[in-house]
Amino acid sequence: MADQNSIYEISSFTGLSDYEDRGIKGAFKFASNLDVRKAVDSLSCGQALIDEGLHGSRSPSSSISPSVSVSSSPSLSMSSSPSPSTGESPSPSTTPSVSVSLSPSNTPSSSISPSPSPSGGANVSTVYQDLVRTFVVSTDGFTYEFGSTGYIYRRDADGIVQIVYKDPYGEIKGAAEWYDDSGKTYLFWATDTRLNRKQLPGLSNFNDVNVGDNYPKQNLKSNVHHTMALSGGSLLICNGSWMALVGYDGSFTNEAVDLIPGNYSKTIVERNGRAIIGTYQDEATGVNASIDSEVPLSQVGDGDIYYTDMNNSIPVKKLPGGGKCNPGGVVNLVNQATYFEWEQNALSWIDKQAVGNLALFGIYNASVGKSGIYSYGRLNKNKQFVLNLEYLLDVDEIGALANVGGVILASYRDGSTFGVKRVDTTTKAQGVWEGLDWKAPTKLNEQITVFKTVEIFMKPLPDGANIEFWYRMNKTGDFVRARTAAGETAYTIPGGKKATFSVQAQGDIYEPRIVMNPIANTSPEIYRIRTYFA
Repeated sequence: MADQNSIYEISSFTGLSDYEDRGIKGAFKFASNLDVRKAVDSLSCGQALIDEGLHGSRSPSSSISPSVSVSSSPSLSMSSSPSPSTGESPSPSTTPSVSVSLSPSNTPSSSISPSPSPSGGANVSTVYQDLVRTFVVSTDGFTYEFGSTGYIYRRDADGIVQIVYKDPYGEIKGAAEWYDDSGKTYLFWATDTRLNRKQLPGLSNFNDVNVGDNYPKQNLKSNVHHTMALSGGSLLICNGSWMALVGYDGSFTNEAVDLIPGNYSKTIVERNGRAIIGTYQDEATGVNASIDSEVPLSQVGDGDIYYTDMNNSIPVKKLPGGGKCNPGGVVNLVNQATYFEWEQNALSWIDKQAVGNLALFGIYNASVGKSGIYSYGRLNKNKQFVLNLEYLLDVDEIGALANVGGVILASYRDGSTFGVKRVDTTTKAQGVWEGLDWKAPTKLNEQITVFKTVEIFMKPLPDGANIEFWYRMNKTGDFVRARTAAGETAYTIPGGKKATFSVQAQGDIYEPRIVMNPIANTSPEIYRIRTYFA
């Protein structure tokens, strides 16, 4: 090693490593809000998240008009703009508040008469009254969103959301769209023991809920999850240690499949015309969510992602901050175009294959700064399978994800605040990158490595954007902010292509950290990071 100007260089940025001190080419220890899947191998910010309905939204002056009467009368009461601090991480904060009181009956016709009134303000907190746990992207052009206390929301193609119904039996534990041999299409949803049905498009005021065919069905098992999915020509419903089924002929059974006692159904994925059912014996260790992307994946227990194809069970990744995913909190980045296999003399298709290339997981209950929407997979055959925190979302719970015409939606709960965010294609998010631990080369005992300066080579810096550099030595204490040669805390020179930061720190283990602050929809873009040491 040379006595002067020894160099540690990083020029590739691909995804999260399995280790803190080594990994595949371009791996980093942690990062958030980075676009690592573009054609150029560089460091740049990804898109931001924005609340639905922030501009030009309508909040319905909804009047819940239940014609209800029963002995029990529960009373339900429910009551984010990022604010980065020192380049650490954005944290959402807004505070809606609403309370609702109703008295459900055994024969409710509870509906909300939507009389939407346009609201030009930026406050969207009036729309969401609970946590959306299930999105249903419907064939009628709307997306239906089902909440944790019984609210049903309807989102149109312009992103305008309205409350359209309030189920008097409370928490909605699963929902799906299904059709029958009469040519009718229905929206199904389940509360604790009831399966409800509404024809689509039907009545816009939802006064046709549970009309005909002896609906609601009232013999579901009381359970935490009633996740639904289409599989094998039927609608399957998680029903405790059983699976319930709605057939193509309109038939219903609450005990279609009996699982091994002690196992409770939670997730369903259709694969090759068959249902793959994820179960749990203990909520803390069981299957939380499943999805088929390029490969079949499941999020299990605290922070584990497994490859599961019914022949192999392979641990793929451990999420860097732990955490878990709700059953509805998974979606593919690309909508799944489906191929069907059919033989000429067969009465129906005999097999099908869904196409999805990148799985997204809505992870919550992770350590601070590490919850949000993670991606796993690749966009091109010649690229590596990598994990990346695409969108930092540090909230108490992420309820569900959806892909609506290429727009990713994520529902969330933060304290008593509820909402749905979408990816904002017009704004970049603050990007944070932390490199792998780098160990200084071996020296004589009396020699101490001094990390002198850091040189960052980039695309010309956009006017209004800036770059910060932080570092930590010997894995001790907090990250320290480095200053530029001019003594500034960030490099801000418009059009600048080479930023130099002074470190002047001694140590054996060196951790670099870069914070990129974009301007509007334009991000800094870094090609190379060099650290000079002696």
